[in-house]
Amino acid sequence: MISSNQRMYLGMMGRSVHPSRHRAQRPSMERNLLRSLRLMSAERPSDDELPPTLVIDHLVGLSFDETITPSTHERLSGARERERVQALPQIVDDSSYGDADITPFEEIAVGGVGVVELAHQRSVGRDVAIKRVRDPSVPGAAAMLLEEGRVMGLLEHPGVIPVLAMGRDGNGHPVLVMKRVDGTTWRALLRDPTHSAWRDFSGERLEFHLRVLSQVADVAHYAHLKGWLHRDIKPENVMVGPHGEVYLIDWGLAVQVPAEASPETQGLVGTPAYMAPEMLQGVGPWLSAQTDVYLLGAVLHEVLTGRPRHEGASLRAVLASAWLSERYEYPAETPEELATLANEATNPRPEARPSSAMVFKRRVEAFLTHRVALGLIEQGRGRFAELLDFAHEGGVTNEVELIQRFDGCVSLLRRGLELWPGNPRAIDDLSEVLTWRIRRSIEQGDVLAARSSLAELPSASPVLELELSRAAERIEQERALAARSGRRSEPWTIAPTRAIAGRASALLGGGSMVALGAAVRAGVVPFAWSTIAAVLAAALGVVAVARLRDGLVDRAGLRELGWITAGSIALTLAGRRIGLSPGQSLALLPVLVAVCVGLLAEGLGRTRARLVAVCAVSGLLAPAVLHWDATFVLDLMGLTAIVGCLVVERPGESAAAPSPVVTH
Repeated sequence: MISSNQRMYLGMMGRSVHPSRHRAQRPSMERNLLRSLRLMSAERPSDDELPPTLVIDHLVGLSFDETITPSTHERLSGARERERVQALPQIVDDSSYGDADITPFEEIAVGGVGVVELAHQRSVGRDVAIKRVRDPSVPGAAAMLLEEGRVMGLLEHPGVIPVLAMGRDGNGHPVLVMKRVDGTTWRALLRDPTHSAWRDFSGERLEFHLRVLSQVADVAHYAHLKGWLHRDIKPENVMVGPHGEVYLIDWGLAVQVPAEASPETQGLVGTPAYMAPEMLQGVGPWLSAQTDVYLLGAVLHEVLTGRPRHEGASLRAVLASAWLSERYEYPAETPEELATLANEATNPRPEARPSSAMVFKRRVEAFLTHRVALGLIEQGRGRFAELLDFAHEGGVTNEVELIQRFDGCVSLLRRGLELWPGNPRAIDDLSEVLTWRIRRSIEQGDVLAARSSLAELPSASPVLELELSRAAERIEQERALAARSGRRSEPWTIAPTRAIAGRASALLGGGSMVALGAAVRAGVVPFAWSTIAAVLAAALGVVAVARLRDGLVDRAGLRELGWITAGSIALTLAGRRIGLSPGQSLALLPVLVAVCVGLLAEGLGRTRARLVAVCAVSGLLAPAVLHWDATFVLDLMGLTAIVGCLVVERPGESAAAPSPVVTH
């Protein structure tokens, strides 16, 4: 493939640097070049003010983002060039009636030195792309194309368009046969946000451009491992396919990493708007992988600003900008990581740049990962602010929703910290959220929850450990005192979540009793006092065991529950001894339950009064209900359980909920 802005270079370096004298002459050359470039701001300095090391007058009128190609003397002699071309087999015939395997049928791109066409390969029945020189009479053009084909053939990478064959056409001119690639140049996407190709891509534009740049850096790194420099990395030389494929194209300026200065290759090549300062000195050991890293940094600059790295009113000013490569002050809204990377990559000193294209690539990808992490951290901070508002405004009717909100905050912050390990902001935010949770748990007397959150802190906190230790001692003393007095210790506050679960199970049990009564009346379940007694006993046993395991009722409460059961059995037997029917004996049970439930509800005074009132009403209604239908006793007991749960005081009703404590 070929970029549309390539032009032939018409000049050369005025004086070459001999390898043996390179180290001695380079400082002098740099001083002369720097002096001349600083004079470029003048309207028109005279020729004797320019150093003999750089001649650019013949490039007047060249666009700053056009590629300067090697001069004629840097390529093979005419005879050697023709010899190499004629040694190639003929593989392309412009006539469909010829014997060649490949026939071109459509021109798709024209550049300064080459043209690209679509062609059909008969032997395999596929379309391919062919590239040949635009004007075969231009000296060095054929050699440049052959060199490009050789380099691309050596670089077997998904980001390099495969060269299928290299030969000549019917006129004896060189031809490259390449895989057909659909897509558009990255430059078109960068400079035209409404380009039709954007329909093939979704997501945020900056992320898209950075992922393209990352893939370009990967191709460059592979070439460096093979000993080649591209020397013309820019958006114009990157193709993006409709499925996100990325190709680094135009390898015509590629050169093997030089070990010494070449006396024959001191021409100025590359694109001034992106050029690294050492490229102004021609080919020599000063060129390295860091030269291409500079070009990657210049492209990153364009991604961030929409402008080339080097600009100026004249070519002289643009080259001066390339030589000096001064640090760029990016706007405040530019991501700091990317601004730092762009300035480091375009540092005028190669040793100060990222050590390789792979390091550059990893830093770009690290930013993309960090960007996701920062988004998660920001979400976590927002959720925590909502949590504090929710708690301060008294919106906490139970601990379940509060804990769910807390877990959401912690989950977001932990995911952000996993993506960006060691991020100080994430660590501080996570510590703040966990500290709030620890102190709230301490205020509620939930030592286990506080210890669990303390163990999750990113770093140890002696202050919180001391607070928790003192709280645990105080709670243990309170429980010991409660145990000696035979009373339960704060059943609703030791585990708010379990208390809510207990309310839900009680409601479910009451509903089950009502459903059982309806089933008996419908004839689905036969009515028998023994059956009803067995069901009630089983339900009572299940509830007792569940409450004991959940911690809602402690062992003292279980003993009281046992007394209720024993009292019910004794009341039934006593009724039979004095001649009462089973129904009449059963009518006395709600009265007994009313008294015992009042004893169980000793945690909160208002709760006890409410439950006693509900059960007393139930006991008074029992005889009338049994007079109508004995099965109605099930409905009565079920409704009593449901109403009792509804009037039971929720955690936090009798006292203000603990206010959140936040530390910074």
